[in-house]
Amino acid sequence: INRPVLVLGERGTGKELAAERLHYLSGRWDAPLLKVNCAAIADSLLESELFGHEKGAFTGAIKSRVGRFELAQGGTIFLDEIGDMSPALQVKVLRVIQEKQFERIGGVKTITADVRIICATNQDLDKAVQEKRFREDLFYRINVIPITLPPLRDRKMDVPVLINHFLQKFNKLKKRNVREVTPEAMNYMMRYAWPGNIRELENLIEML
Repeated sequence: INRPVLVLGERGTGKELAAERLHYLSGRWDAPLLKVNCAAIADSLLESELFGHEKGAFTGAIKSRVGRFELAQGGTIFLDEIGDMSPALQVKVLRVIQEKQFERIGGVKTITADVRIICATNQDLDKAVQEKRFREDLFYRINVIPITLPPLRDRKMDVPVLINHFLQKFNKLKKRNVREVTPEAMNYMMRYAWPGNIRELENLIEML
């Protein structure tokens, strides 16, 4: 499957992990998976990050740079927090989806983009479209396969499984041997609302 996917959910619900899973279960699993957090990069830099630029394209462009869409050829690009992307860049991403083409900033060579796009956001994109903050045409292009991840408070039965997963992860990373949490701690974690979702749980287990 090469169609775009839109992963929705609160912060910390595991949208990036879902994107990774989608990539490695696809026919593109052996090609690059590149991730871009659209909310963490200034708009003036995000265009270059995504599409690259040619030497001299703007002040400070002392050499050419290859963008993420070019680096991800044959693979997948994960656009996290796409709801924070400016309308000007939304147009350029829309073109990549529709025409499979783009140019580097300051460039004249058209580059073909053989890339699957997975997007994620914690925003209500329907509302953003109504408020003219997000392009309607782009929304329909990325919302081909929507996946909504419920918050951890609504899937408490996942808590023990996630705890075990994170214990194994940090035992390996930190060379420790924490095999389980106490029954008292488990009861507390099963009752807790987890406002920070999976990320909060992961951080807690890391501190054990």
